[in-house]
Amino acid sequence: MAKHAGASRVGVTLSYTGTEVLLDVRDDGRGFAEGTGTGFGLTSMRQRIRGVGGHVEVHGAPGEGTSVSARVPAIAPGGMRETTATRATRAKGEAGR
Repeated sequence: MAKHAGASRVGVTLSYTGTEVLLDVRDDGRGFAEGTGTGFGLTSMRQRIRGVGGHVEVHGAPGEGTSVSARVPAIAPGGMRETTATRATRAKGEAGR
């Protein structure tokens, strides 16, 4: 962040909602003008997030910093995406312990 954005502060939040994993990154760097910010790094990030069924949003303004928000489906233990059915099955198993 310091190198590319000239940021002195960065905030990172990682959240798990049960069905999704959410990542928010915000900085106080130089930001960018609307319509720019399409370099290799952001393009690659968007492709990777979409490749696992997720979504990413990038916002910035000159002198106002940048925010990146990504959300991807949660993967349940055992490597399966958690659905309502797998969540209910897991809850039954945990309740029987």
